[in-house]
Amino acid sequence: MTGHVRSPVKLAIIAREVGVSVSTVSKVINGRADVAAATRARVREALARHAYPLEPSRTRDAKVGSALLDVVIHELDSAWAATILTEVERAAAAQGLNIVVSTVQTELPTPVPPRRWLDQVAARGACGVLGILVDLTRAQVDYLTDAAIPCVVIDPAVRLDPPVTTVHLSNHHSQYRLIEHLISLGHRDIAVVSGNPLSLPAQERLEGFRAAMADAGLAVRPEWCREGGFSRTGSHEAMTELMALEERPTAVAFASDKGALGGLAAANRLGLKVPEDVSITGFDDIPDAKTAMPPLTTVRQPVRELVEEAIRRITAEDSGGRIVCEAEPVIRASTAPPTTPS
Repeated sequence: MTGHVRSPVKLAIIAREVGVSVSTVSKVINGRADVAAATRARVREALARHAYPLEPSRTRDAKVGSALLDVVIHELDSAWAATILTEVERAAAAQGLNIVVSTVQTELPTPVPPRRWLDQVAARGACGVLGILVDLTRAQVDYLTDAAIPCVVIDPAVRLDPPVTTVHLSNHHSQYRLIEHLISLGHRDIAVVSGNPLSLPAQERLEGFRAAMADAGLAVRPEWCREGGFSRTGSHEAMTELMALEERPTAVAFASDKGALGGLAAANRLGLKVPEDVSITGFDDIPDAKTAMPPLTTVRQPVRELVEEAIRRITAEDSGGRIVCEAEPVIRASTAPPTTPS
């Protein structure tokens, strides 16, 4: 954090003195009605004793009609980002919230909001922070907690500990079900093109692939495990390498639709037909997935459910916990039984 951001006394100290949870202290600071009057009085006494800065911009009454939700996302230039931000805007408006969107430093190993972001959150008097596919440093989490700013992260880039609430897609189980689909078609020689190895969703999807293969008694061949980094370019290269092998897989599971589209382009360039020569699966169900030729078999992210649950947690100031939302496979024309049995 930058040096001039004020860091008030830790709410954990006040909570411990009063004998309540940090969440209860946060509710009192934000003027929530669902705290007993006696408890509220004790908390206010402790806050006054510690000279906790109760600014007008951080009170519930001041925020009515102009509440601001600070959204920080890993990128803006993707179809998935556009889809989820549309849902964020809709769900926020339903709660009477305006939003402001920031992006992160994508050149880092994992997407971490820049240092100036925390200054801006504090200056704006945000009523909450919604992170999407980002990492937060311990210092950032501590500051938000001590400033009584609720924070929820959707599909964090890394595993985050309480008090940050996280809302996840069932990445492991969803990829597992896609591989089950390929196996049910008769595929035994299945390759995987994984995402960023430092990304928690990518790790979970790769683990889902490995688990499905193991449960079916199928070997995971090292030469059929490639890394595409969630990008079309990286996945295009990975697909080209896989199809150049003497023993080629009959199906390839990609970590994202963007990657699968890169793989599809590589197959087309090599003169291979999908799914006759090789089946392909994606993940996310971005708009391009259904208009691809052929349309992609993928996993449809429950974006509305993820966003609504995250914003509900922010407005309820319900801190801590890991919520998992289930997703559904979408079977389209990019997968079919192998023409030559494995």
